[in-house]
Amino acid sequence: MRSRFLVFALALVLAPAVLLAQRGTRIQLGSVLPANSVWDKALKEMASEWQRETDGRVQLRVLPGSVKDEGSLARRLKAGRPQAAVFALPGDIDEAFNVLSIPFFFESDEETFHVVEKLTPTFEKVLADQGLVLLNWGHAGWAQFFTADRVETFDELKRTKVYTAAGDEKMLQWYKRNGFDPQPLAVTDVLLGLNTGLIDAYPTAPYVALLFQWYDKTPYMLDVPISPVLGITVVAERTWNRVSEEDQRALRASAKRVEQNLFRDVPAQDRQAIVEMESRGLTVVELDDDAKASFRVIADRLTASWRGTMIPADVYDHAVRERNAFRASR
Repeated sequence: MRSRFLVFALALVLAPAVLLAQRGTRIQLGSVLPANSVWDKALKEMASEWQRETDGRVQLRVLPGSVKDEGSLARRLKAGRPQAAVFALPGDIDEAFNVLSIPFFFESDEETFHVVEKLTPTFEKVLADQGLVLLNWGHAGWAQFFTADRVETFDELKRTKVYTAAGDEKMLQWYKRNGFDPQPLAVTDVLLGLNTGLIDAYPTAPYVALLFQWYDKTPYMLDVPISPVLGITVVAERTWNRVSEEDQRALRASAKRVEQNLFRDVPAQDRQAIVEMESRGLTVVELDDDAKASFRVIADRLTASWRGTMIPADVYDHAVRERNAFRASR
């Protein structure tokens, strides 16, 4: 009788663990990315790989366009729903990521990817301190200014009503201090802002302008690449720890393949987006080398204040060292 009781008690103790193992780990992944975009398709392909390669033990559900802005997404992620997320503007998680979006800091994808690789351990620690695990990087092209009226100089750019992400108070004040007229909006409200005249300029990658149909209200693109648009995919550590080490390795390998594919394919995607928009009336405003150099000089002067205010000084300095080392090796 006693042995039967012990077996019954042990079954009661183990039942939840058995049921959990049978059900597997279910992960919801939130983002502001629209459905059927290149990133959404890549994430859904990754979700299929995760289920297949873990025999269903890990099930990823991608939720495109599930929030209005990434600040809200960051708060929801910390609250535990969703359990994973994609951020096109990782600075909403931590200011360290702002180092990757300094105007004119990088000159090429190769240079950018080198610095990203060298700083990834730093970013992983920053995320770990917030209970997050970095799965991969994403690439959305290079931000360029789209405007309602033709712009050829920095002073003309300052006279526009420029979009800036809602919730980023430091960036808003930086714009104001330097003579811009910024208008903070959620990314989902940009088209409304363009239609109502609240904004008439914004920096974004060409494919994004085409995807969201923003370019229709801003028929000029200043051909001066500003900065790469780099995103990240993260998962809550408490959720990640429910996955076995063997399955974690499979998931990371799958996420890495997505990263490599985006890094390879996005530049061509951006070029094709420009061609497509030009066929629909976009004018690419090309500047000579002296004019582009003038933009860089002014931007370098204005963004010097980011060190120690919008970007931790040690992260800023590390990025500068790695970038300069890459240039010296060429």
